[in-house]
Amino acid sequence: MEKIKHKILEIIEYLGPSGITKIVLILILLIFMVSVYSSSNAKDIDLDSLEAQLKKKTDINKMQKCSKRNLMQFMALDYNAYDSFIYYKSKEALGVGELLVIKANRKEDLSEVLDAVDKRVESQIKTFEGYGPKQVILLKDAIVYKKGQYLLYCVGKNPDIYQEVFKDAI
Repeated sequence: MEKIKHKILEIIEYLGPSGITKIVLILILLIFMVSVYSSSNAKDIDLDSLEAQLKKKTDINKMQKCSKRNLMQFMALDYNAYDSFIYYKSKEALGVGELLVIKANRKEDLSEVLDAVDKRVESQIKTFEGYGPKQVILLKDAIVYKKGQYLLYCVGKNPDIYQEVFKDAI
């Protein structure tokens, strides 16, 4: 034990204050890089389990579950290009409430989804601008959140609740 202590003291003396500072900064940088990398990744979850959690913790049941055809029609997204998705829309004709969760095959595939979401929001804002000020406010407060190979898009009265359930799941 005494030999190890002595060896460590020799190394510290050899490095000097600037050498120790460099080592500490490198360690801090490594810790930072690991934390950034791990925070951008997501757990691999089944969207059916996420949907079950959303049904328990949100008012998703007030919306209508949409089909693959609806994803294509309203979001202009080909469902075959993605691993899986959850898509709900408002049941009301003038409602703008929407929830979309996409699990892409790769992170890079989400750029197309982001573009589609942007176009959808812009299109809806144009549609409701003249006569639906409440809808426009909801659309401008839409949440788009990306983590790993998942993307959440939500428009509604409490989109932050959906985002919280999503974040907890992944």
